[in-house]
Amino acid sequence: MRRTVKEKITVSIAPELVDAVDQEIRAQQAGSRSAVFEAALQLWRTEQHRRAIEQATAAYYRSRSVKEQWEDRQWTQSTSRYANRLRDD
Repeated sequence: MRRTVKEKITVSIAPELVDAVDQEIRAQQAGSRSAVFEAALQLWRTEQHRRAIEQATAAYYRSRSVKEQWEDRQWTQSTSRYANRLRDD
């Protein structure tokens, strides 16, 4: 396993957020402020990545031609009819 050296930084945050972090640490009886902030930043980074994928997907679908949209509708209708037949059999 490769160890990484962590970089120490200073941030200023609202006192109620510090209290919430400290309460979480006490409730879990483990961890540290750094661990809580690192976990929060990992979640933030994951959410940013998810949003980027969502935006790229939406842009792709907006860019499709009328013909491509029509073909998608045809496939959807066809597969829906087939799925309904399978269910009814």
